[in-house]
Amino acid sequence: MRVLVTGATGLVGKQLVQQLQASGIEVAFVTTAKDKLGALAGCQGYFWNPQQGIIDPLCLSGVEVIFHLAGSSIDGAWSSQGKQLIINSRVEASQTLYQLLAQQPHQVKQIICASAVGIYDTLDTVQSEDNYTPATNFLGKVVQQWEGENRRFEDLGISVAFLRIGLVLSRDGGALPHIERMAKYYLASPLGSGKQYYSWIHITDLVRLFLFVMQRGLSGEFNAVAPKPETNKAFTRALCQALNRKMILPAVPAFVLRLVLGEKALLVTEGQYVSCQKVVQLNFTFQFVSLTQAFEDLYD
Repeated sequence: MRVLVTGATGLVGKQLVQQLQASGIEVAFVTTAKDKLGALAGCQGYFWNPQQGIIDPLCLSGVEVIFHLAGSSIDGAWSSQGKQLIINSRVEASQTLYQLLAQQPHQVKQIICASAVGIYDTLDTVQSEDNYTPATNFLGKVVQQWEGENRRFEDLGISVAFLRIGLVLSRDGGALPHIERMAKYYLASPLGSGKQYYSWIHITDLVRLFLFVMQRGLSGEFNAVAPKPETNKAFTRALCQALNRKMILPAVPAFVLRLVLGEKALLVTEGQYVSCQKVVQLNFTFQFVSLTQAFEDLYD
């Protein structure tokens, strides 16, 4: 079996490629840098430039499943130009892939797309894939537009699945290393009210869920979050305990964070209480159910 991965050199993409190969699956990937066509050992790289709508059609050769993870980090600048980059990196990538699939003969049966829990509003009540209040902030609009663009693949007769990913716990990238650095110097503290929920997932479980969706041939939306979301305050305390540090500073008021970070402060002052019952009912089992388990693994 052969699959194609976009965003293969990102935090999640690298881990996914490794697990696909470990499962005996042949992996192809696309990259915007021609000097990185051989960057992933054992994988065939192909060039693409979504900004110009360019993609090597040979990347589809023998491919049955596409893992579509491409998109610039939301941790970048949120200036007008930065926001447009966040949107374009997702929309243009999907449009380029769509045009290729619409114009070229292929064997693709399923596309598994990265999405985000940012589509959900900040509420204290549990939200699920089919019962939720959409977020109206910038992040919510990005995810809605991202998913909307990827739903077009269904028009080509291809099954489409969306993994709405929560806060990914990994020491190799994402938000955790930044929080860890603060905690090590006793600078970690609750942010805003500290009551906002963080729906998180260990990167190992996230990659396992991607493979689970592929193996089951699933379609639709799936929340990629662990069973036990935690408040910002509880999350910070658990991390400090894992690092043998004390949480000694008071909470940072939300208005201070907004003064420093601007609109981007919503990434830490807002959160989502998201249910994973849909994947649990499909018999997916999490290796890391609690933060304590996750941090013990990451900081053993």
